[in-house]
Amino acid sequence: MINIPQIVPVLGPEEREEVLKVMNSGFITEGRKTREFEADLAKYFGVPHALVVNNATMALAIALQGLGIGPGDEVIVPDFTFIATANAVSLAGAVPAFADVSRETFTLDLADAERRITSRTRAIIPVHLNGRASDMRQAADFARKHKLALIEDAAQAMGSAQRGQFLGTFGDAGVFSLGTTKIITSGQGGIILTRRRDLHEAFARIKDHGRLVRSAEIHDTIGFNSKFTDLQAALALAQFRKLPERVEKKRQIFRWYRDFLARAAEIAMPPMDLLENVPWFVDVLCDDRAGLASAMKAAGIETRNFYLPIHSQPCYRIEGNYPVTQEISARGLWLPSSVNLTQADVAGICAEIAACCSRNEMRRPVTTVSA
Repeated sequence: MINIPQIVPVLGPEEREEVLKVMNSGFITEGRKTREFEADLAKYFGVPHALVVNNATMALAIALQGLGIGPGDEVIVPDFTFIATANAVSLAGAVPAFADVSRETFTLDLADAERRITSRTRAIIPVHLNGRASDMRQAADFARKHKLALIEDAAQAMGSAQRGQFLGTFGDAGVFSLGTTKIITSGQGGIILTRRRDLHEAFARIKDHGRLVRSAEIHDTIGFNSKFTDLQAALALAQFRKLPERVEKKRQIFRWYRDFLARAAEIAMPPMDLLENVPWFVDVLCDDRAGLASAMKAAGIETRNFYLPIHSQPCYRIEGNYPVTQEISARGLWLPSSVNLTQADVAGICAEIAACCSRNEMRRPVTTVSA
């Protein structure tokens, strides 16, 4: 039996060396190393302002609050996303309104979103799920038409682009995650990008008790303690230097899976534009997901089910019709996706999938993802 986790962080001696430098300096809270990381992020993404905070959920909540969104407001989010997107809206005091997603990209269906607009709608949050780009040209037009703030949830999309422009740089603000399973990590952490100086200052105040200067005793607004640390920044900087090679490795892993699974009729791989998008996880659709997941577990291969529709979660449960979300949520499975996978690893995983199919452990052939 092999033993392959669904995903693990990959750390090396470079990370250890950078963290030890900060430990030996005696200054471990947010400071110069954090500012260095923010400057590198702004340069990489081609924006004037980057801010790092304690996690991406708070990054989204801070972005919403900085844009003046709060109690009495509604924010449209996809029904198919990690629940943090909706939770951030709730943390800001607003109410998430769920819309279905596209069959082609698993990202926000703007036609369905338009049906969800009310007099209280103040913002829209397209989610670049698993590195796949929402159509940001259409999203920007949509936001202008309805006078909405536009925040990109790019938590799973670091390195992905659209028409030559990085995701996370199209809206009023863009947010990324530095969580443990992401392409680069600081253990926990979130990034907020913006082109507007006024928003950057608003976000910075909110993340540090309503002030711009740490030693200031005057607090201009109500804020929180969502600061980063230089220990995290040291780890993130060492990871960030590896981002270009990791982007290419993630794409290569996806290609290996696509090639090895090409003849597996029971499995469908949703399309991915690997010229610009970077897959966070390798995703497949299967009509008998439970059978496939069970067979993989027996072989020592860890998988993960797609997210449940948020509207069905106990904390947000509402009646509604979200057919695409409900379909792909029931059929989707994430395969092992760690950046240290080898071609031999992927071949072994796909061989187990093929063996499972040949033993008729799958109840029926897969249906297509397209309409």
